[in-house]
Amino acid sequence: MKSFLRENPTIAFGLGLPLLLVVVFLLISGIPSLLVAPPKYDVLYASEYYNYQNGVQISVVNQKVQVIYQGNVQGNRKPRLWRYNSKTGGVKEIAIVLPPDLIPAKKRSATPAPEKVSKTVLIDVPDLEGLTIDSSSIAPDGYEFSVGNNRYSGNVFNGLFSSSRYRQEAVITKKGRSIRLPNAIGQYYSYNTHFIGWVVSP
Repeated sequence: MKSFLRENPTIAFGLGLPLLLVVVFLLISGIPSLLVAPPKYDVLYASEYYNYQNGVQISVVNQKVQVIYQGNVQGNRKPRLWRYNSKTGGVKEIAIVLPPDLIPAKKRSATPAPEKVSKTVLIDVPDLEGLTIDSSSIAPDGYEFSVGNNRYSGNVFNGLFSSSRYRQEAVITKKGRSIRLPNAIGQYYSYNTHFIGWVVSP
C-alpha cells in the first residue's frame, strides 16, 4: 500500500487532503474552547415569547425581572421562562403561575364567562426573587446571547456540511467560543426565543 501511494502521489494527495481538512476544521473549532474562559453568569431567556399586546410580558426594571399580565382575562398563550446554569451547563424552567382570574375561560371549570376587562397585573415569580439582572446584550464577562444566527453554529465542520435548519438554536458566544443552551422543550428554537438578562447576583 505504501509503495502504491509513493508511486501514485496524485492519488495519495487526493485521499489525504480531505482528511487533512477535517483535522484542520476540528482544530480551529476547538481552539476557542481552550483559550476562552467559560461563562461566569447564568442567563435568563424565554421561549414561545410573542410579545403580544395582550398576555404575559417579561422585562427588566431596575435590575429586577418584572412579569406582568396585560390585557383581558381571555389573554394569549403564556411564554416559558428558563435559567441556564453556567456552572453545571443545565437549564431549569422557572414557573410562571397566572392568578386564577387571569386563566382563559376555556381552561377553567367555572361555567360563567369572565368579563373582558383590560387590566395590568404584576405576577409574583418566587424563583426570581432576590436576583439582580443585567439586561445588557453583552454580559460582564464578555459573552453574548444569540438565537438562530448561522455564524454561531459553534463548529466550522458542522457549519459547512449541515443544513441551516439545524442551527436554529440559542447560544452564548465569546471570541469564537460558542455554548449551546440546552433545549428543554425538545424542539428547535425559533426566533420567538427572547433574551431577558444575565444573573449577576446572587
